[in-house]
Amino acid sequence: MHFGYQKGFWIFRFRGKQFSIKISEVLCILAGVILFFAVEASGRTDPLRDGYIRRNEYGKGEEEIVLIAEGAGYGNQGIEIVFPVEERRYTDEQTKKELAELKERLWDVISGDNGSVNQVRTKLNLISKDSKTGFYIRWSSTPAGIIDYDGEICAESLQTDQGQQVILTAEVSDGYGTSEQISIPVQVFLPLLSVEEKQRKELTEEIRRREKQNRTEEGFYLPKEYKGNALSYHSRNETDSIWLLLIGPLLVILLRARSADQKKQLKKNREKKLLLDYSEVVSKLQIFLGAGMTVRTAWERIVLDYQKLQENGEEERPAYEEMLQTYYQIRSGTAEGKAYAEFGRRCMLQPYLKLAGLLEQNRKTGTKNFRYLLQAEMTDAFEQRKNLARRQGEEAATKLLIPLFLMLGVVMVIVVVPAFLTFF
Repeated sequence: MHFGYQKGFWIFRFRGKQFSIKISEVLCILAGVILFFAVEASGRTDPLRDGYIRRNEYGKGEEEIVLIAEGAGYGNQGIEIVFPVEERRYTDEQTKKELAELKERLWDVISGDNGSVNQVRTKLNLISKDSKTGFYIRWSSTPAGIIDYDGEICAESLQTDQGQQVILTAEVSDGYGTSEQISIPVQVFLPLLSVEEKQRKELTEEIRRREKQNRTEEGFYLPKEYKGNALSYHSRNETDSIWLLLIGPLLVILLRARSADQKKQLKKNREKKLLLDYSEVVSKLQIFLGAGMTVRTAWERIVLDYQKLQENGEEERPAYEEMLQTYYQIRSGTAEGKAYAEFGRRCMLQPYLKLAGLLEQNRKTGTKNFRYLLQAEMTDAFEQRKNLARRQGEEAATKLLIPLFLMLGVVMVIVVVPAFLTFF
């Protein structure tokens, strides 16, 4: 057996036969083998292998276990068993120890941003469960109404800033029948207000006082001054008017995008019309040249016929407009070869560039073989026109699919919704 490496393949030869395998395929096989051994290794440490199940630690909650009991059931196929395993519980001694530690920690835990329970001015951190022990805590306060269940201070219930003592009672339970009450006295003060908050509070109280004094009147006047400063009022707008400044630039962007899209669409339509007219232009040139006219005379005849049709109200056609401009260039003294070359560049399409090249070649080499070349070009032009018409038909058919899909969606809704309503 021989093996080797060649251009990303391992080559094996055995008893005259050759086998090859990609390096990426080898890596995939190795990854599968490694994953298999990793799963096997983790399975060996599975506590179910030796019949021992570990509980969640204190406070982590119970866990549902799903296991297969091999050797039981019909034909020893195994029985699937699902049962909950409760979290680990404390012994009585451990419960007393953890409660004692919680009493010491609870003072600092609930103080929050106050620093100490002896001077409470902001929200207290009244936790409902201790993350360390998993014990549940339910709070109550005496007198009620000063500190709510969430630890917020009700400033309206405090008459002065001298402070008021509130007894917080924490009923701590391990969730299995053991509970104990912990009382924590806290000294509650009015929250410290900033200058703006004080001004807002004073003005609000004055406005409320005036409103109460004039309950029987149609209305009341707001204060006209505050600490010697004249006041004026206005309603707060529900919407932020600064966003209106973005409307102008947004409209500019949309208009530019629309203008660019229109230019692109106009260019696309012009190219379609040029391609559709190309076979007709070549055909007319072929007919007039076959009648003995020169290229210039045939060009002039085509242009003059187009002008007559324009006078009768026919739609403007890009190919003949470009021929008309070339005709005026020649009449104003521009060389025919240069005028034909510019005609091809203005049209910016390969067929017209090719036609301009044929006309320039005819001026240099004479009319020999020109009619045959023009005949071949006319055949190609008609073939291109057929392909273009076929492509436009396919595009139209594709656009028609959109309303068909919309109608299908409506039909699906009409059929499915009553079925669901009947089912539920």
